[in-house]
Amino acid sequence: MIVQEFREAWRRLSRRPGYALLSVAVLGVGLGVTLFLFSLVNTLIIDPLPMPQPDRLMAVGAPSFHDNGIETIDSADYMALRKGMHSIDAMGAYQGTGVSVDQGQGATYHVGSRMTASMMSLLGIEPLLGRVLQPSDETPGAASVMLLGESLWRHGFHADPHIIGRAIRVDGAWATVVGVVPARMTRLPVTDNQIWMPMTLRPGEHRDVWGVARLAPGVQLAQARAELDAWNARLQAAMPAGMRMRGVTIKPWKYGFVPEDMRHWVWLMFGAAVLVLLLACVNVANLQLVQALQRRHELALRSALGGGRARLMCGALVESLLLSLAALAVALPIVHGGNRWFMAIVFAHSPDSVPVYNFSIDARVLAAALLAALLSTLLAGVVPAWRASRPDLQDALRDGAKGSGGGFARMARIMVMAEIALTVVLLVGAGTFVRAVDSLLSQPVAGASHAAQVITADVLLPPAVYTDDAQRIRFFDAVTGHLRQDAGVVDATASDTVPGAVLGSHESISLPGQPEPSDGWARAQMGLVDPHFLATYGVRLREGRFFDARDRTDSAPVAVVDAKMAAAMWPHGDALGRTLVLWPGRTQARRLTVIGVIEPLQLDRLLERSLPGLLLPLDQSVGQRPLHDVGLAVRTHAVAGRFERQLIDAVRAVDPQAAVYGVRSQAAAVAEGRVYLTVLTSVFGALGLVALLLAGAGLYGVLAFSVAQRTREIGIRRAIGAGHGAILRDSGRQLLWQLGIGLGIGLLLSVPWSNVLADPGLHTRAHDPAVFVTVFLLVAGVSMLASLVPLLRALRVAPAVALRYE
Repeated sequence: MIVQEFREAWRRLSRRPGYALLSVAVLGVGLGVTLFLFSLVNTLIIDPLPMPQPDRLMAVGAPSFHDNGIETIDSADYMALRKGMHSIDAMGAYQGTGVSVDQGQGATYHVGSRMTASMMSLLGIEPLLGRVLQPSDETPGAASVMLLGESLWRHGFHADPHIIGRAIRVDGAWATVVGVVPARMTRLPVTDNQIWMPMTLRPGEHRDVWGVARLAPGVQLAQARAELDAWNARLQAAMPAGMRMRGVTIKPWKYGFVPEDMRHWVWLMFGAAVLVLLLACVNVANLQLVQALQRRHELALRSALGGGRARLMCGALVESLLLSLAALAVALPIVHGGNRWFMAIVFAHSPDSVPVYNFSIDARVLAAALLAALLSTLLAGVVPAWRASRPDLQDALRDGAKGSGGGFARMARIMVMAEIALTVVLLVGAGTFVRAVDSLLSQPVAGASHAAQVITADVLLPPAVYTDDAQRIRFFDAVTGHLRQDAGVVDATASDTVPGAVLGSHESISLPGQPEPSDGWARAQMGLVDPHFLATYGVRLREGRFFDARDRTDSAPVAVVDAKMAAAMWPHGDALGRTLVLWPGRTQARRLTVIGVIEPLQLDRLLERSLPGLLLPLDQSVGQRPLHDVGLAVRTHAVAGRFERQLIDAVRAVDPQAAVYGVRSQAAAVAEGRVYLTVLTSVFGALGLVALLLAGAGLYGVLAFSVAQRTREIGIRRAIGAGHGAILRDSGRQLLWQLGIGLGIGLLLSVPWSNVLADPGLHTRAHDPAVFVTVFLLVAGVSMLASLVPLLRALRVAPAVALRYE
């Protein structure tokens, strides 16, 4: 019976290629979009990290200020936790770092990490050659050793089989290669990791490290958090009066690669894609209803001759299954193309990055594809199958019923309204998000008015050669002075921040004598800069002066604040000459005299909370905080990208052992910080466009088949004198009624959906009137456009041709 039903379904589809192709295209697009978003969920959230027991690996550190991730942990706290926590059976620490490698032809930059030997076992690293790091390598005074990544070994050292035991100059000092790590493991613990070196932690020292712990067998995350909370309470009680600590928390380590807010939006995008699939299924179900309407005489005869409901339903579901399986041939290329498109967006703004995850069609995606095809078979076929299995024999066999369709037509009209409602919901969601994010992206970045003309670069100075900050500052003074002599340079600066892209640090601030507020000290974005910072980035000075030769290491500490900080800290007075306290409540608190006020400055990335800006002179930072993250910026008269070679040559002219990396324009750096928003906007925009196209295609198909079904009725009306206006009014009245109800239901359902998408951080707002009105007009317009061709076809029906059907 099943084989026969498959043959019959195939014959029916072959006789109606237009209907079959339209159904396959609509369902294929719906399946493709949904499976593409599922592949993102699968890769970013479901798929485990490539290491042993990945679900038991936890990140241990300070909670982020937005509780959206986890930050570093103090090395002293790490050492205490490693010995004192019973809920973990292993713990490791690492630091991502840049490493300069010098083989006698100038230093080259590579991504590396320093780590404890325990991290190697947590990651499950097995060497390709040699050995991994051992506990003896981390002891003070041990010989310097290192591991190479397979890619660096093959391309940088020509796959030398005798590399083990060879000494290499790394960061200005010699280290012995003891192993080579396979390429599949070079994505962890930092992206594109090519050099691993031991990290020596000494009791009593304080360093920021990234902590990773593995839960003990049988221990759940909640138990580990409870133990850590008790540890935090004891540590807080031991703190001096008036001082508070942020504490330490524990979260799954994979959250460090895909933060909680990104996971939230990935799930929301997948939810929107499921709505697209539902819209496609409703479209195909409606098309199948129209086809079943045309077959109602055949179905009535089969029922009258003893055909049971199960047999009739089976025939309709088999046809739906064939359409769903054919749609997979359309969907899988869409998934593949979507993955490539997604990676193209990411790499367009961060071309040097190497993905931690592999976006591809794996076994889980294929299994989801088959499951989605079966679900689509049910969603698209169950209503037509149910309706086809219970034909009204008298109505179907009456000659006069050819134009009505009875229950079939009523169900088809309901499905059209469902299509319109789903389209409205999808478009309101996409419009709400895209409108808000486009507005956010269009805002000018303070300090990036000449972004296309500014080229930035990071510089790695070998620690073995540059042992103190004074040496590092002399190096940058020499390089920027050399750059400013070039005729194509407007100005050059050295700083640890790039406006709109790279933040120096977040720091706490207060006024002298101010008690700590209940919600903590005020926060500021801080950058360490030289006197040429404003001229290079085109930032305007509003009051006072900027840093100059008077602001030396041995002179009184000074600061320049932006207008936001001046208004926040001294709302009723002049900021010039006032005193600001940096790091209040700490023993190293500094009192700074404000010497200048600049225009509002955005030092952090666009998505980060906008905070007041604070600039300190680079020279006065000697001995206060390490200057390992200082980079260069050069403003040129032409496009910044043309100056890359000159910048690298200027650095190497001062010191060939200095490795230059991350060379890019300020515009590219700002865009890289916005790639998250760019991806979200692109995906939501694409979902809205697909929904609109599916709705238009579905409405066109249903209306076209409906007009074809009513050919005899329209011909009779034309024969008895009905004009074009009467035909249009009759056909249009039904369309407007369906359109009005569908739009109304869709707008009502869009209210809670826009509430879900509202996010103050992204400036998305619920119930945006402009979005609702635009969607209303857009869906109404597309619906009318989709109905235009079928309505014109109805006007061309000739009475003689229509009556010939009899």
